[in-house]
Amino acid sequence: MENFWEENISLNSFQISVMAFQAKYKALIAGRGTGKSFITGAEIDENVRTMPRGITGVVQQTLGQALTKTLPSAFKYLEKAGYRKYNPKTKTGDYVVCQKPPDHFYTPHEKIMSYEYMISFSNGHGLYLLSQAAGMRGPNIDYALSDEALTLDKVKFDQEAVPTNRGNEEQFGIYSQDRLLKHHGYTFTSSMGYLPEHKWLTDFADYYEKEAGIQLFVIWNKIANMQLQLIQAKINNDEKTAVELWKECGRLRKTITPFVSEDGTLFMLSNAFDNIYNLGFSYLTRMYKVMDLVSFMIEILNFYLNKVTDCYYSLDDRHIYYKADNDDYIRGLAENNNFNWDELARHRDSLCDADCNPSKPLEITPDWGTKISLIEVGQESMFDYVTGLITPCDNNINEFFVKPEENPDTMINTLMDNFCEYYRKHKEKMIIYTVDTYGDIRLANSKKTYNQHAISRLEKNKWKVRVRRHPGKEPPHNEKYLLWRYLLHETDPRLPKKRFNGARCKYTLISMNNTSVIQKMNGFFEKDKRSERQTSVLPEEATHFGDAVDKRMWAKYGSMLKKGSSFVNPRF
Repeated sequence: MENFWEENISLNSFQISVMAFQAKYKALIAGRGTGKSFITGAEIDENVRTMPRGITGVVQQTLGQALTKTLPSAFKYLEKAGYRKYNPKTKTGDYVVCQKPPDHFYTPHEKIMSYEYMISFSNGHGLYLLSQAAGMRGPNIDYALSDEALTLDKVKFDQEAVPTNRGNEEQFGIYSQDRLLKHHGYTFTSSMGYLPEHKWLTDFADYYEKEAGIQLFVIWNKIANMQLQLIQAKINNDEKTAVELWKECGRLRKTITPFVSEDGTLFMLSNAFDNIYNLGFSYLTRMYKVMDLVSFMIEILNFYLNKVTDCYYSLDDRHIYYKADNDDYIRGLAENNNFNWDELARHRDSLCDADCNPSKPLEITPDWGTKISLIEVGQESMFDYVTGLITPCDNNINEFFVKPEENPDTMINTLMDNFCEYYRKHKEKMIIYTVDTYGDIRLANSKKTYNQHAISRLEKNKWKVRVRRHPGKEPPHNEKYLLWRYLLHETDPRLPKKRFNGARCKYTLISMNNTSVIQKMNGFFEKDKRSERQTSVLPEEATHFGDAVDKRMWAKYGSMLKKGSSFVNPRF
């Protein structure tokens, strides 16, 4: 038969469970490799089929996020399900992107004034792209969908997106003969949140304990830790231990079997083990070997991160995180590529970042470790991406890390090459390199130190390097602590506002949010390393990004807070 084909779509246990449950509201927190993109695509497909001439709002923090992350992966599933982009020459196809649909397409019940942000399907269903960064003005919608929901501003979502989720009750809602349970509902998919402002996502799980007495996250973290031990046992060829851990994980999973709450909410957790039959166990062992432990626990095993109560950095006191996609640049790329989803998914460089000024130098600071080596990337700005005001800011705009290999030369080369590749289109090829004094140690079998080797690699990639050193071997803990109090409380007019790109500096913020403080008998403060041995806090790697940021801040601003030889006590 003509125009007929078959596609094999293999579902994992997580995907099957999500599709099996009938819920109005869904909050799905899953790690890498679990198939979240399938869920997004499946929700779009179901909405198109069950709500012809309805509208699904795709709510993202930025338009660039929707075009480069959410939609490319979702449309891979839709194309497998048989959807095809409309071809004006053959007049065949099922959807058009961000343009007026052909005359034979149905149109939504809701009047559409502009198709600039609409993906139109032939049966009249519309996929409307709503950006928090640009303001979420648009038509009323029948369903809200958000991928990587941890990037959303929840207050803004409630104020702007929720009021638009209304209308069409006579077609799909309470006045319809075929009322849809999911009408005016929403689906949030996301990786695990790592900042205090992400707690709203995990709050959806409260009904597990209230309605069934299940301490979901306590049990989930036990499973994740055992899965880590299972992987280690497999690597060590300890099959007996691996089998025992596998069985115990299975037993614990049954104690947190998902269910829908009384108000129609479904909350689910998932990690790569749920997709092991598609990924293969080799994927888990490979990721374990190449990723640092913090990244592996959160990204792959979806570990629930508890914040240290008494934090060395008072990050909760002010909102200092922002997101900054260059939507105009990304939209231009999308139009030039005729909205080719594969090209959009692959493309990412520094020009996509609105907070990176290509005409100004970049500042980097390394931290050379035995378990992880990294650089944090900063740049000064006169624009505050949190408040939208014109004011001096010191921004952390990116981060890079590698797991050290047997050959340190290769590790350094990889780290610096990754940085240079991402910033290949940066015009001002100048780097201000804050030296990690431990990096002055000479490499084995080499005349160069870690720092010299890194700088040499940057220069080989056509970057000019200016070295900045902080006084002393390492910035003193107490003085650093007081400096951060000044920076984050914004009490000293000589200091810039300190800001972090929450999307690009994920592990920097994890590090800083999970570094606790202790006060010594002499009244001085220092980082508490004992917390790294507690099960509620991730391992040692979590401190390194914070250490790197410390060095740059201390080298730049430490001297401003000294009066004579004594530190001026902060007043706040």
